[in-house]
Amino acid sequence: MSETAVTTSALRTARTEVGPRPGQGDGVGAALVLGAAVVVGVAWGAATSGLQTVLPWPFAGLANAVGPWVAPAFLVGAWSRRPWSAVLAGVLVCFGEVAGYYVTSALRGFGVNPAMVVMWAATGVLGGPVLGAAGWCWRRARSLRTATLGAALLGGVFLAEGVVTYGVYLGYTGDAVVFCVLGAVLVAVLGATASPARAAGARARGVRAAAAWLLLVLPLGAAGEVLLHRAMT
Repeated sequence: MSETAVTTSALRTARTEVGPRPGQGDGVGAALVLGAAVVVGVAWGAATSGLQTVLPWPFAGLANAVGPWVAPAFLVGAWSRRPWSAVLAGVLVCFGEVAGYYVTSALRGFGVNPAMVVMWAATGVLGGPVLGAAGWCWRRARSLRTATLGAALLGGVFLAEGVVTYGVYLGYTGDAVVFCVLGAVLVAVLGATASPARAAGARARGVRAAAAWLLLVLPLGAAGEVLLHRAMT
């Protein structure tokens, strides 16, 4: 087979695996989704500052954690028509969260550490694109394998944070249980409702596929939690 034929075949395979399903091109336009990403990010960042002082045990950790911080990036990514806008929207959500959180905290009389602002902005550059793309894949990928990877990524963040940060480092059993339960529910629900699973009426298969991806996602998530903990200490 010629090199040209091989390249053409690969491109066709990529379109089949990752391209939007027919009739699913009606996502939110790029300009609108990017604007919404900023608004959602600022609003959630500001809300996080307030929730840190009102959420009861064992839910207080939800206002001071990575999982709830990157979940809006997943959501906005799922709104996007194209993967590039989902990736960019994920970054904008995280930047908006940093701005909303620290501006609100300053207005409430809390000190702002510039080093922490830089660290969380850098975290957004890394995590925002991944979760934005995960949301896009979950809703729009034609391959069940690709779509359920998106589901596993979001659920895996909660699971890794529950086990590593709250279980191992902090020893907060109640918070660890909350995060692990939420992570497991997200994997199951998002796996069952991934676009190819719904289209084929194969929700149970979608759950199994998302759970299988945890074999890859959880070790990577755990490593990320360890690096984040070291950066903060």
